[in-house]
Amino acid sequence: MKYLVTPALPYVNGPLHLGHLLENIQANIFVRALRMAGEEVLYVCGADSHGTPIEISAAQAGVAPADYVQSWQGVYQKCFARFGIEFDNGFGSTHTDLNKKHAELIFERLKKAGDITVKEVDQLFDPKAGRFLPDRLIRGECPKCGAQDQYGDSCEKCGSTYRPTELKNPKSTLSGETPVLKSSKHYFFELSHYTDKLKAWVKKPGVLQPEIQNSLKLWFEDGLKDWDISRDAPYFGFLIPGEKDKYFYVWLDAPVGYISLSEAAGGLDLWSQPDTQIIHFIGKDITYFHALFWPAMLMGAGYTLPAQIAIHGMLTINGEKMSKSRGTFILADKFTECVNPEALRYYFACKLSNGIEDIDLSFEDFVGRVNADLVNKIVNLISRTVPLLHKNYAGKPTQIAPDLAAEIAVLARQVEPNYRTRDTQQVVKDVVLIADLANKYLQDLSPWDAKKNTPEQAHEQLSTALWAGKVCIGLLKPILPEVALQTEKMLHVGELNFKNILDPLDANRQLEAYSRLFERIDMKKIEDLTLNPSPQTPSPVAGEGAGGEVSINDFMKIDLRAAQVLDAKTVEGSDKLISVNLDVGPLGKRHVFSGLRPHVKPEELVGKMVVLVANLAPRKMKFGVSEGMICAAGESVPHVILAEGSQPGERIH
Repeated sequence: MKYLVTPALPYVNGPLHLGHLLENIQANIFVRALRMAGEEVLYVCGADSHGTPIEISAAQAGVAPADYVQSWQGVYQKCFARFGIEFDNGFGSTHTDLNKKHAELIFERLKKAGDITVKEVDQLFDPKAGRFLPDRLIRGECPKCGAQDQYGDSCEKCGSTYRPTELKNPKSTLSGETPVLKSSKHYFFELSHYTDKLKAWVKKPGVLQPEIQNSLKLWFEDGLKDWDISRDAPYFGFLIPGEKDKYFYVWLDAPVGYISLSEAAGGLDLWSQPDTQIIHFIGKDITYFHALFWPAMLMGAGYTLPAQIAIHGMLTINGEKMSKSRGTFILADKFTECVNPEALRYYFACKLSNGIEDIDLSFEDFVGRVNADLVNKIVNLISRTVPLLHKNYAGKPTQIAPDLAAEIAVLARQVEPNYRTRDTQQVVKDVVLIADLANKYLQDLSPWDAKKNTPEQAHEQLSTALWAGKVCIGLLKPILPEVALQTEKMLHVGELNFKNILDPLDANRQLEAYSRLFERIDMKKIEDLTLNPSPQTPSPVAGEGAGGEVSINDFMKIDLRAAQVLDAKTVEGSDKLISVNLDVGPLGKRHVFSGLRPHVKPEELVGKMVVLVANLAPRKMKFGVSEGMICAAGESVPHVILAEGSQPGERIH
């Protein structure tokens, strides 16, 4: 049996944050565990590279979309590598000739089967921007539950899917205008043709979690709708064969990337072998596409269907949805500046199972678990024993206590099956239990106490505790690959796997001197991380002007608005800050901490029309959140720049 494992293809339109890491770490742990069990696994991923948002971002950066994607692709690959995530054949892309070939092939097969139709449809059109609006450039009220500020294709609150034209009170995210209806020809995939086959597939044991199977019943009861698989120009993607201004919708060619990435890594045959275990790791927000559209496309085109769709919940930080204003929107690279990336792998493993519940990254719990369990219990078994074995026994271990070894072996043999069912939460619990047993054994017998033990007894006790530490880290190897590698080298045990993990240490081989395996996490560094949330990271291809110059595209990214000061007051505990509440018209009310107190009296600002940098990333400060910056001029004595005669919210050009 061969395995093909993929995380969802991340959309490369900005830097990776911790939410992206949840799924990728879970999939990587699963792959490493399978390989540790001797399974043959192909592991691929790449950049989801098409669509209007990328086209628009590339234009703002002043580069071609393909160059924009390629730059972010390199950034992602380096960031993933810092967390021990490396794919077969590297981190690829859906913007390739190979993916174009497979997208066209699947389209032609579906067309030949009678599953593709062409219809004239009314679409939302932005009269100011002069273009049709794809789903993600429209926001409005969910037609099902009434939730505000939802995208044009699905509701994040109730999970419903709908057409953009069904959205209530829609607004264009490009211009803020109310879009109008305009007719256009589009291609549709008739998903309903596969209703019976999809019903049978989703009922197969193990394909989907029970909660997902139940939720899909509602979609079947409502009747599967035809799926619009085309988009109008301008669009960054693949032209539909025979068309000049119609492109494949990104959600058609993105999952096809699983096939093209497999071929690029030498595994195209896996999509035609019925015994291949194809396993997709995805977030619950894209269930509809992966559990209905994608398998239906594969059915129609004659490919092997996924054996499992492993769906996980979303990541929250300290119990809240990730938010820039609350300091919980943390970039992955920023996180590695103060924390060992393997600490995050360990913590996510502590929390993940085969469920679809949201996963909370509580920083207090994070620091506690890593320091108390990983450092003080697991790593402690090696850090305490190796130096003493070098000091008293020439760095060589001896036999181990059979009773404790037998007890540990029972727990150790439970670990591999739990990895296979993605229950890393239970894996970590079992390993910590092994560490507890070994630490109690070590503490009770105190091999360092010559009054309690003979040299031979102490030698066995130290060797037993060290062996238990080796077992613990070996069992956590899929989670802590770098720590495991250091341990393998230190103890001369070769490559640990599930078959040899309980083998005794070589009594004739001198251990290497102990080198620190893991540092305790400093809570202050975590607090600093949350007090200084990640800035808006620019595109890696933007701002390349020489001598400090910026392009007009860079300058146009700054959103300057007229804003009326509603009230202003001094900030207790600060001699520099003024707390200012502003009216920014259609952008609503904003709060800003201004550093002008040494030069301006708060009461002098009230009622004034100031210039606000409106798209500055919110910053969490000691006294609260600042949502922008009030502009001032002058070096030694700054004065506030006013926008007299303007209305709140008007752009400053």
